[in-house]
Amino acid sequence: MTKAELIEKIQKKYGDGLTKKQVSALVDGVFTELGDYFVKNRRKSGMKFTYPGFGTFTRKKRKARKGRNPRTGEPMKIPASVSVSFSPGQEFKRRLNGK
Repeated sequence: MTKAELIEKIQKKYGDGLTKKQVSALVDGVFTELGDYFVKNRRKSGMKFTYPGFGTFTRKKRKARKGRNPRTGEPMKIPASVSVSFSPGQEFKRRLNGK
């Protein structure tokens, strides 16, 4: 699904009286705030954002490690990084499995 498709679906289903431009601004605002939450709190480990019925986004730190260049096979150093993982909630899992 693309951003445009998401905005159109939200506008049709919930946007009674809202324009696509307003729905787009709302969607942009939600994702910007979620991203800022994880970016601005860089020093905190294990930060979570939970949306009941949908799932939990968790900030994770990855340690530096050794790896191999897939093209040449040469050893290389992979730097430490930060990532966000998603774990679906029970209600979302049930819906995914058709229950």
